[in-house]
Amino acid sequence: MTNESTTTPKWVIIYLWITFIITLGASLTGYFKPDAMLGTWEALPAAGALSLAGPLGLFLSRNMATAAVTAFGLVKNNASMIKVVLLLRIVSDGLDFVNNLIAGNMPVAIMGGVMCLIEIFAFTKVKA
Repeated sequence: MTNESTTTPKWVIIYLWITFIITLGASLTGYFKPDAMLGTWEALPAAGALSLAGPLGLFLSRNMATAAVTAFGLVKNNASMIKVVLLLRIVSDGLDFVNNLIAGNMPVAIMGGVMCLIEIFAFTKVKA
């Protein structure tokens, strides 16, 4: 049996820990202080916008799931698991890029696009 953890570059592990902290922080902030997290969101005054059954709940669920999968992959420290985590992040950050580009929210679109590119590059560097 081989140890696949040696084929994951250290910078990928560091990047994923940082994104884990950001994702978990965004989820907790959105749950406990939604106004602080989404204060500039145009739809904030809409009825149900801050409902856990509405957009806020979807945002929190997605981020918590991503944080959980990232933490699990990092704790397992297995190259195949790291690739699964990166694939999840590529899809979610790529869709964040597209959705925010369409919505005209350029700062978030740029952040999602840059993260997606980093994750695609990282995915190619992990040997599983």
